[in-house]
Amino acid sequence: MGAWGITARESDSGLDMLALIEVKCLKPIGFKHFDVKAILDFCKNHIIEEIKKEEEPWLREDDDIQEYIDANLPHRYNNVIKLVASCLTEYSQNGVFIIEDYEAKTEMRITEFICTDSVLDEILDELKNMLDPKHFEYTSWFEDEDRQAWIAHMKMMCDSIASLKGGICHE
Repeated sequence: MGAWGITARESDSGLDMLALIEVKCLKPIGFKHFDVKAILDFCKNHIIEEIKKEEEPWLREDDDIQEYIDANLPHRYNNVIKLVASCLTEYSQNGVFIIEDYEAKTEMRITEFICTDSVLDEILDELKNMLDPKHFEYTSWFEDEDRQAWIAHMKMMCDSIASLKGGICHE
């Protein structure tokens, strides 16, 4: 995995997941809306299926596979949470979420998000958990300057997402 910045959209895994979301969730509905819960569920299921396909020699029993999923899902799903949080943040700040297709030189504009306050609360809780100094996301930064920039970015996303509660998001 490569990363060149602190945001989910500045990493290979974030851009790969966004491309998958675009193809599997947004394009089939004509980019009409961004259904946050449906996208989170799709991504979680996709990650679990990808983990199951990994060919680790010791993965022979169902119990081993479940342990492997349990060990790997949190980190990979946190990347999804950060990606979806960045989409929500862009929407909160601009009233639109833009997906750019650099090869086709086009952009798709999504102006409707479908989300409940309880889903926003789940995302906020996960983001705040990542800000715990004992959390693996927090400790993954080698340079303190990068960690501080990431913390500021995470807090900004939390504020933006909190502003959506009870407002422009709906069921």
